[in-house]
Amino acid sequence: MPHFLPPALLFLGNATLFISLFVRMPEISADMGVGKSALGIAIFGASIGTFLALPVAGRITNRLTPRIAATLALGLMAPLIPLMSIMPYWAFMLGFVSFGFIRTVLDVAANMVAMEVEKTTGVKVLSRSHGFWSVGLLIGSLYGGFMAGQDITPFPHLITVAVAIMALALIELRLLPKGGVSTTSGSGGKIFVVPDKAVLLVCAIVFGLAIAEGTIYDWGIFYFRNVLGASPANAGLLFACFTASMGLMRMFGDQLRGRFTPVHLLRFSVVCVFSGITVLVAFPNIVVGAFALIVVGAGVALNMPVAVAAVTQLPGRSAADNLAAMTLALMLSTLGVPPLMGTVAEHFGLQVTFLLLLPMLVVSFWLAPRAYRDM
Repeated sequence: MPHFLPPALLFLGNATLFISLFVRMPEISADMGVGKSALGIAIFGASIGTFLALPVAGRITNRLTPRIAATLALGLMAPLIPLMSIMPYWAFMLGFVSFGFIRTVLDVAANMVAMEVEKTTGVKVLSRSHGFWSVGLLIGSLYGGFMAGQDITPFPHLITVAVAIMALALIELRLLPKGGVSTTSGSGGKIFVVPDKAVLLVCAIVFGLAIAEGTIYDWGIFYFRNVLGASPANAGLLFACFTASMGLMRMFGDQLRGRFTPVHLLRFSVVCVFSGITVLVAFPNIVVGAFALIVVGAGVALNMPVAVAAVTQLPGRSAADNLAAMTLALMLSTLGVPPLMGTVAEHFGLQVTFLLLLPMLVVSFWLAPRAYRDM
C-alpha cells in the first residue's frame, strides 16, 4: 500500500463532506429564506467553532493519537452535514460552530498523520495527501452537481455522502498504523497555543491565498450560478475544474517542494490566483470561467502544504501545537471575512467580492521573500 494513502483518505473524506454541503448552499439558504449577508453570518459560526477548538485540538490529537482523533472527528462530522441541510436558521448557525470545531481537530490530526508518515518512512507525502483534499472536492462537487441537476433535494443527497464517509472512517481505523505514540505537547498548560514570530511569518505569506481559496469555497457556487449563468449541473462542473487543477498540482507538489524554494512556489501561486480571479471577473463566461478556475486551482494548491511543512519543522514546541498556533493565527486574521464577503455580495455584487481578493494577494506576494528570510 502506498505510504501516502492512509493520510490521503482522511483529506479526501474531509473535503467531500465540506464541499457537498457548500455545493448545495443555494438550495439550503433558499429553503431557510435567508440572503447572502445572513448566510455569511452563519458561515462565521465555523470560525467560532475553530476558535473554541484551538485550545484543545493539539491536546486531543496528542492524547488520543492522531489515528484515533482523525477517524473519530471524520465519523462525527459525517452525520452533521445532512442534518444542517434541514435545520432552521438558528440551529444552522450552531451547526456551523460544531462543524468548525470538529474540522479543526480533524485538520490537525490528519496533518499530524501525514507528518508522522514522512518522519517514519522518509518519504514526502504531505503534498500528495493534501492532493486528495482536491480529489474529495472533485468527487463532492461533481456528485453534488449531478444530484442538484436531477432535482434531488439536499437532505437525501447529503445522507448518501454521510454514509459513505462513515464507512471510510471505519476503513481508516484499519489502514492507519496502530502503534502511533502520542506526541508530547510543548504548550505548557496554556489555554491557547499562541503563535510565535516564525508561525506568524508563515501565516502572513499564505494569508492572501487562504482568503482566495475560502472565498471560492463559500461563494463560488453562487458566482457560477448567478454571474456566469450556469445550471446546477454545470456549476458542479465549473467547481470540478477548480478542484481537479488543484489536485493535479498537489500530486506533483512534493517534487516541486524539493526542487524550488518556498518563496518561488508561493510567488508563482499568487500570480496564478491573481490572474485567474482577474479573468474570472472581467469575462463572465462559462468557458472562459472554466479556464480561469483551472489557473486559480493551480495557484492555491501549494499554500497549505508549504505552510504545514514549515510550521511542523519549527523547533521549541510539538508539531501539533505549532499547527494549532498556525490555525489560530489564520483564523484570527480572517475572522470577519465570511460576513464581510456576504454583505459585499448582497449590496455590491459577487464581482466586487472577488475583486476584494486582489490587494490581499499583492500583500502575500510582497511578504513572501521577507518572511522566509527572517525565519
